[in-house]
Amino acid sequence: MSRRAEFRNEVKTRLEDPVYEGMQAYKALYGIDSDSAALARITKLFLFGTVGTLPANLLGVSADVAQNGSRIAA
Repeated sequence: MSRRAEFRNEVKTRLEDPVYEGMQAYKALYGIDSDSAALARITKLFLFGTVGTLPANLLGVSADVAQNGSRIAA
């Protein structure tokens, strides 16, 4: 019976190899020491961007053409 490793890197297991390598480069560039800290920072950057806000909720936005003034029956 083979012994199972006591520690398994879940991040490396779940990510595709090119993505994991990119995260390792990001960690080296910003001096981050753990995968979880790097993922937290990448996720924050992805969700909030450089400005720090999420995009406005688009549920209340109409796809109709904007109208200036009142509608006139043609």
